[in-house]
Amino acid sequence: MKSRYTEEKKDLNKGIVIIAIMVLVFAMLGLRSVVVPGALGNMSRSYIKPETGSSDISFTVEEGERIKFSFASDVQSGELDIVLYDSEGKAVYELDKAKELETFYTVEQSDTYTLSAECSEFVGNYKVVVANTD
Repeated sequence: MKSRYTEEKKDLNKGIVIIAIMVLVFAMLGLRSVVVPGALGNMSRSYIKPETGSSDISFTVEEGERIKFSFASDVQSGELDIVLYDSEGKAVYELDKAKELETFYTVEQSDTYTLSAECSEFVGNYKVVVANTD
């Protein structure tokens, strides 16, 4: 026959284990948010026939923040330019042309920026992921 004291002790131990697991999970999530850059946006397109136009995403960043661009493309024909604009429409950064690229840009002023993929008679595909590294 089990004593009520033994059963209460087991219940207390189960409660401590559950609380410890919850604390560990929240700590891991908190660490992940510090280590993994915050996604600001992404875009991708695929064209099977020549297209001219643009696609864009906008995001807000603060002065001095460093943003990361991860870019991949398969340009079969035509032109593809990936350009970052400030809120006044001024081009502040242009990604190099490459099949794959990871590059960084430090923002000079707090603003809402627009990353634009500008295509001219473009056939192929591209994907751009923008993340805040701060």
